[in-house]
Amino acid sequence: MLFRITISLVFLVSIFACNNKANELDTSPSAHLSFSQDTIFFDTIFSSVGSITQRLIVYNPNKNKVRVSQIQLGGGGNSPYSVIINGISGPSVTNLDILGNDSIYILIKVLIDSTHQNLPFLVSDSLLFLTNTNQQKVLLESYGQNAHFYKKQSITSNTIWTNDKPYVLYDTLTVAAGSSLTIQEGCQIYGHNAAVLNIAGQLIVNGTKANPVLFATDKLDKSYATTIGLWGGLYFQSNSKNNIIQWATIRNAVTGIKMNSTPDTDTIAELTINHVFLEHASQRLIDLANNDINGSNMVISDCPMALLSHQDGCGVWTNCTFANYSSGFFRLETAFVLGTTGTGLKMYFTNSILWGDFTDEITTVGNPYLNVQSSILKSSNYTIGTNVLNTDPLFKNNSSFDFTLLSNSPAINLGSPTNGITDDIIGTPRDNMPDAGAYEYK
Repeated sequence: MLFRITISLVFLVSIFACNNKANELDTSPSAHLSFSQDTIFFDTIFSSVGSITQRLIVYNPNKNKVRVSQIQLGGGGNSPYSVIINGISGPSVTNLDILGNDSIYILIKVLIDSTHQNLPFLVSDSLLFLTNTNQQKVLLESYGQNAHFYKKQSITSNTIWTNDKPYVLYDTLTVAAGSSLTIQEGCQIYGHNAAVLNIAGQLIVNGTKANPVLFATDKLDKSYATTIGLWGGLYFQSNSKNNIIQWATIRNAVTGIKMNSTPDTDTIAELTINHVFLEHASQRLIDLANNDINGSNMVISDCPMALLSHQDGCGVWTNCTFANYSSGFFRLETAFVLGTTGTGLKMYFTNSILWGDFTDEITTVGNPYLNVQSSILKSSNYTIGTNVLNTDPLFKNNSSFDFTLLSNSPAINLGSPTNGITDDIIGTPRDNMPDAGAYEYK
């Protein structure tokens, strides 16, 4: 019993001694801090649009407490950077104690003023630390980029966007009825929060193989590249017609493409899309009602709800890859939700892949007409015909959204020649026995 008490006392004395050392102030010039990073770097930030918040951890690796006489931004109150130091807003904090073998957190953001420069420019500062006459610093760096900004505005005449600098939709931008917006090759359009490109008139997107057009979130840090629901998307109003999107990527939206047209009796497409990646939405990627649409050489992927919802109208899809997997979310719908409640729905899929990790990826409402030829599809109710049913298309790496085909994919040579489809989504020529899906195996 006495032995146990002695051990306990030794243990308590040891803890007490350690705590005393951790609280004892070290004034030696040899006491240095260490940092989780020596440089805090932000990817390109648009002028007038704030950055994400980054975190710096400041460690005291010494056994005794140190007093940091000052932590400050090198640029002081004029710095484009802002900091919160251990819960205290900067630009500077004085006489901050850090216990032995303990740490503090510093939160850092940047807001860059507008400039006349069109190319990215480097914006630098530093965080300075003064401890026992020792000065240490952590570099702060980001690339700033000027842009065209739109906030609750309307385009009321025929307008052309050129690739001189990015376009940032800070709020909804409307293309008014009777007007058109033509977006030239290489343009980059970024949406802020719930911003929408609202098309009541006409949209023409003229990307090229060498210079595609990009629609994405204005959060440019690479970690957001596949994040869903960061801006509104492209919304086409009821009388919008003759819209064309070619050679483009549309990602990170709530709904990638939404269109609700006035019912008509023709099958002339209100929207034609080709050579387009449509990815990473939080609701449906394509949500249509009473529309006629033509899509070719497309990858449509990554959404907790339907990749394609179409109620009434006509859809023609050729050499498209629809692929949806439970990746970071629970899927709430099948890849396809197809229905008729009024004028009827006619759907044509040719040389395509309709795939996902549900047992059946097609939900029908009412009695839509569905014609699938020379395609791979995941369905328990559809007849085989010229199709491959419930057989893995063998994508190269679906978890990283690489839907190119492996050499033993059943999609290779499955298709049939189709008028007007001479290449694949990245411009690889199609042969006389084209592969199903957006990619031609090479």
